Amino acid sequence: MNEIIIYSNRGKLFVLGFLSFVFVVVGSTMYTSGGAEEGAFGLWLRIIGLITILFFGLCMIYYIKVLIKRKPALIVSDKGITDHSSYIGAGLVNWEEIAGVDFVSFGGQHYIGIYTKDPELIINRASGLKRVLNRMNKGLLDTQVNIPVKTLDCSVEELVDSINTHLMKEEA
Repeated sequence: MNEIIIYSNRGKLFVLGFLSFVFVVVGSTMYTSGGAEEGAFGLWLRIIGLITILFFGLCMIYYIKVLIKRKPALIVSDKGITDHSSYIGAGLVNWEEIAGVDFVSFGGQHYIGIYTKDPELIINRASGLKRVLNRMNKGLLDTQVNIPVKTLDCSVEELVDSINTHLMKEEA
């Protein structure tokens, strides 16, 4: 079995976790300042502060968890691609389920995008918050699986070569 195991870049995850912490502090400041303000402006400050705390607090918890509990972000094997590169990682996507792979960009970030033969495949596999986030993600990009290349601790060229080699084997 020819398997490539790729971990997340710890330095980049630490920076993302730290930035999440900074935004939690900013959100806390906004929430506290909103209590001192009167009227609609104070209410909006509190609402925005609370949303900021919740969103970036969850991001911070995720990054801390990934840093402590080290597991592969991506595995390319004879079975398929196993994606755990983000909170909404798709898990195992078998080669038979993959229609194509391409680079996609969104918000200034580059991703390896995987098109599946069933556009609802990843959404149907997920549940709860992950399902909601995958549905939102589908509205942003055409690809069903999006692997952020910046956070991976590997050469993108080698990864793409490995994926293409496995795809060619599957097509043959």
